[in-house]
Order: sequence, then C-alpha cells, then structure tokens
Amino acid sequence: MAEKISIDGFIDIHIHTAPAPFTRIGDTAQVAKWCAEAGMGGAVIKSHFESTVSKVHHGQEAVPDYPGFKLFAGVALNRGVGGINPGAVEIALHQGAKMVWLPTFDSCAHINFYGGAGKYGGFKSMSLGFRGGYSARGNYTVLDEGKRLTAEAKEVIDIIIEYDAVLSTAHVSKEEIYAVAEYAQQKGLKRMCVTHPEAPVPDIGVDAMVELSRQGIYMEFCAVNCFPMTHTYPLDRMKEAMEAVGPDYAIISSDSGQPWMPKPPEALRTYAQGLHEKGLSPAVIRRMGKDNPERLLGVA
Repeated sequence: MAEKISIDGFIDIHIHTAPAPFTRIGDTAQVAKWCAEAGMGGAVIKSHFESTVSKVHHGQEAVPDYPGFKLFAGVALNRGVGGINPGAVEIALHQGAKMVWLPTFDSCAHINFYGGAGKYGGFKSMSLGFRGGYSARGNYTVLDEGKRLTAEAKEVIDIIIEYDAVLSTAHVSKEEIYAVAEYAQQKGLKRMCVTHPEAPVPDIGVDAMVELSRQGIYMEFCAVNCFPMTHTYPLDRMKEAMEAVGPDYAIISSDSGQPWMPKPPEALRTYAQGLHEKGLSPAVIRRMGKDNPERLLGVA
C-alpha cells in the first residue's frame, strides 16, 4: 500500500515568482508563506529577468514565524543582466545569491527549439509582448565559433568557484553542458546541476544523465514536465531516468510559479506522491527532495 508522502524539510530549487513580465501565481512573500506553512525547509527563487537577491530578502522577511525556513537567491544569465556577464554574477553572489543559471529563454538552444527568444510555444501567460520593434535579443551561447568555451563563460565559472556557489545549466545545449562540465571540473567546481535534463531544452537523454551524474553533477528533474500544460516527459519515464541516475545525484523540484500549475508546495508534493505511486520509496524521494538539495546548496 502506498504511503502519503510528506515534503517536510524539502527544498525546492526551482520556483518562479512575481513580479515578472510573465504571469506568476504569487509573489515571493506569498510563495515563502505557502512553502513554510507546508513544512518545507526552503526554496530557491528563480527569475528569467533579473537577480532574485531583492525578492529573497523581502520574501524571507515575510516568514518570521518559520526560523528554519530559508530562501535562496540566484541569477539567470539572460538579457536582463547582460547575458553571460561575469560582472552580474559577481554582484549577485557578493550579495548572497547561491545559484547561477546559464541562459534560459535567451539561449541559442532555446531559440532554436522554440523559434525565438522568450518564447514557450504559445502560452498566453508566458509571452513577453514588449512594446516597439526593437532588434532581436538573446541568442547567447557559452561556446565560440570553434566550439570552445568563451572567455566570459570561463570567468563566470571561476567566479562561481570563488563564492562556492551552484552552477545550473538552464537551457543551454547538450554540447554546451559537456563543455561547461569539463572546464568546471578541471577548475574544481564543487556544485553543479543540470537543469531539467528531461525537458525539450536540453533533452540530453538518459545515457548523458548517467554519464554526467557519475562525474558528481546533479540532475534536476522538474515536476512541470509531468503536468498537463507541459507534459513532455511522462511520470513513468521520469522515474526510469531517476533510477538510471541513482538517488545520490537526482533532485526533484517543481519548476513552478506559473498560473496553470498548483502552488509550489502542492506541485512538489503531488509530484513526489506520483513518483511513490510508480514505485519509488519514501526514503529515495526524501533524498531527492531534501538531502540532495541541501548538499547541492551546501546547507546539509
């Protein structure tokens, strides 16, 4: 008989909040309250548009009755911070941010798949709709014309190492992920995560997930890709990928905050419950939802 899965102490490393050019289900203070009230241990607040340092500062102040709950900030290297910009990384990390995402919707790989920067296949709530006919934005890659890491990408990685922060691969290609991993490991990066390896971008395949995890790189499997609006990876396949990677380097997150997803703690809980119904043990799910995020963030 299946158990009811608890997310007590879980850390969701992937939640989007308002305000943002995309519609979000709640602001950071609201999300913090929902997660803290659900008994979670923390959350990483993500934005495609800016550093989340200020969001996290005010969100943390909204939950004074939950001293054990911790929000973490990060910065995604899109147009809002000048792309693959070492200066933006340094400023964010110096103010306490813990995670750096390589380009998301402004990456070359994302644009190649979806047909444009900032596009997600026609979702009304995830459409930029900026005014004016300005030049195209984004199209960022960490590789130069010779398929080698750019100087800026190397400097970003070096700064992340200096601050003992987390490098998440976001929406760059499989080829870029391997190039980043090679350099990062040569330089001694301790904390690296492949963002939704199961998603259409980057869609690296299970063999690559296993190979990279054997190098000590976490795979972050996101609930959003099992939910109806973005059902690109059925729960059975998600479970199989997690089992192939193994529990030591698999993380579950929600990648939530969209108005067509449940509130983040319920998205994560439903996902965890579904994985248990498909055969994963509560102990394995707890490792992927609590222990591994803590290790990745360095708060274990």
